Amino acid sequence: MKINKFTLISIILLFYGCSPKISEHFESNKYVRKYNIHLVNESLQLYFKTPADITYTKNRDKLKEIIRNEDFQLKGKVLIYGIAKEPSYSYYITVSNSKKHNYPKHLVVLDTTQNNQTIRFIGKPIDDKWKINLESDLKSILFSLEIGPSFRKEISSVMEIVGKYGASNQFYSALNEINEFPAYDRNEELLKKQMALTFSSFLGENDYYQTYLTELESRFQPNEAITKIIQNKLESDSNALKTIINEAEQHRILMINENHFYPNHRLLVSDLLENLKEIGYDYLALEALEKNQDSLLNLENAYPTLKSGFYIKEQNFSNLIREAKALGYKFVAYENEDNNKDREVGQAENLYNKTFKINPNSKVIVLAGLDHILEKPTSRGKKWMATIFRNKYSIDPLTISQTHLNNYRKQIDSNYGIIKSNYFDNERLNSLDYLVLNNRDLNYVKSQATYSYKNSADHDVQVLLFYNNEIEKKYDYHKRAPYFSTILKAGKEYELPVNKHNEVYLYTLDHSGKKIDEKTITPANNGYK
Repeated sequence: MKINKFTLISIILLFYGCSPKISEHFESNKYVRKYNIHLVNESLQLYFKTPADITYTKNRDKLKEIIRNEDFQLKGKVLIYGIAKEPSYSYYITVSNSKKHNYPKHLVVLDTTQNNQTIRFIGKPIDDKWKINLESDLKSILFSLEIGPSFRKEISSVMEIVGKYGASNQFYSALNEINEFPAYDRNEELLKKQMALTFSSFLGENDYYQTYLTELESRFQPNEAITKIIQNKLESDSNALKTIINEAEQHRILMINENHFYPNHRLLVSDLLENLKEIGYDYLALEALEKNQDSLLNLENAYPTLKSGFYIKEQNFSNLIREAKALGYKFVAYENEDNNKDREVGQAENLYNKTFKINPNSKVIVLAGLDHILEKPTSRGKKWMATIFRNKYSIDPLTISQTHLNNYRKQIDSNYGIIKSNYFDNERLNSLDYLVLNNRDLNYVKSQATYSYKNSADHDVQVLLFYNNEIEKKYDYHKRAPYFSTILKAGKEYELPVNKHNEVYLYTLDHSGKKIDEKTITPANNGYK
């Protein structure tokens, strides 16, 4: 077949007209992975940040192929292409001189014009159910966008401070650095507040924690119908604990959740440990335990350390482990470590393989974060760890949430209140067996005596107390998890919880982590009460 000159030119023009247009600045993109992914393009003087779970295409030829296979035509030159797993979507960023766009309605399109150039975000949800999540993410990305000579070149995040203090007991120092960190945008400011709340929660009852918590909870508006049910159906204190024990006796696995910056949530598990042991529970599975730390804790005479887990250095968590160890529980770290596996699936499999697969007659306590213990999928089909565990292994867990009604806890006077979920006509609340309201004292420590101590410094300090059997040498306290820590006001006297029969080591640190005082408290000291 002969092709005339005119036809050949038409084919060439058609080919180049349909050929993907990729920005000449594409290779200048820098992808800096920290807590988020920060994208910097110095040639365009452009910066923005995105969620960390987005995978970016960095090869020009591969990007051309992706664009050719799209079911819509892109306008402008493509600068960025990324794809997220869950929520599932892909998105492009294009640069053009056109202020108009006409994309299909199933896409999410946002744009901004700077220096006569339009930066356009074109998002494509893999399924319609992800469209809301996609739109929210794109708005956050667009909000972080900086263009022009003053764009951000150096990438920093409050998470760098968190990483610095990841294996440290200098909570007051970390809190001080977080408070002084200059947050550059709204998302970083929110993250800063969350980390400040977390580190202040490691310091027991203190003004910082109460301030941050009050600010967080001030937006809550109680539902009158839920309030009425709580008033009429709630069981309190000893009856609440008895209800859990009675129900747990009928199950092989008890799953309790927590919010990581409400340390008193760990005290519920502590208060149940002895009675649960009496009815056959022998494993304590902790989401917060780092990989292989369960094996170390299961050794004779072991105790929690700063390497056990980020949240485990908090006193209520480390004391929970100490109490469980004394009662003979075996520890299980079950967090998913396989990046190629869904987190919920990995958690469920690890939990089963480390307990029931080894000992079919075992009984297991699980302390998990937030929604992992939900027994029903979400309206969008997401299955949680408890859902997968029950369906895959045919073991029905007893699930108790301390988080779903947490903001209603101030409506009761007792330490604990419990209520069956079937009283509520709410899909989310019905995804569990019971709901708990927890008012336990944050500074509670099981102690035999108190020791009178005055902060003689002219500034506030962090006090840390350690059991002598966990301190090999006096100067290695910075490697250990305290059994008690809080902030002591300048010039104030306090009654600190101590062991009447053994030595306790006391250290105080200022807001920069400098040691101010150290003291060995022995049974012979006169300060005991």
